[in-house]
Formats: sequence, C-alpha cells, structure tokens
Amino acid sequence: MSTDDPPVTSPTRPVPLGKQRGTCRGRTAFARETSPGSWQVKIHDPTNRHAGHDGWLLIGTGWATLAEARAASGLA
Repeated sequence: MSTDDPPVTSPTRPVPLGKQRGTCRGRTAFARETSPGSWQVKIHDPTNRHAGHDGWLLIGTGWATLAEARAASGLA
C-alpha cells in the first residue's frame, strides 16, 4: 500500500435510536428519538380530530433528551 492509496475504512453501523412506551394524559404514549438528540412524543387518541389515520397524535418534538421529552409532555 502506497501513501497515495486511500485509507481502508470499515463500514459504519447506524447508531440505534432510543424509544420508550408509556402513558400520557390517560392514553397510550410513545417517545422516540427521530435522530440523535431529537425526541418526539405521540399519544394514541383516535377520537381526536387532529390524530392521523392511525389514531396517533404528535404532542411535541425536538427535545434533546428523553428526560426532557418526558418532563415536558408528562410521559410516564
């Protein structure tokens, strides 16, 4: 191998993102890390007119940690 050859690198593995199920506002809830350092919380509320076709309603996004997402949304 000469100094002109590019370095050989091993393929990188994707970093596993976090997730947690729980309850919020008396409903089933789900927190997930959408990218490293960005969390969102959804609740399952099919009776809410703002919920998606699957019944999940996004109640917040952009928290840096799971602890911040839990504190701000009330996820237990």
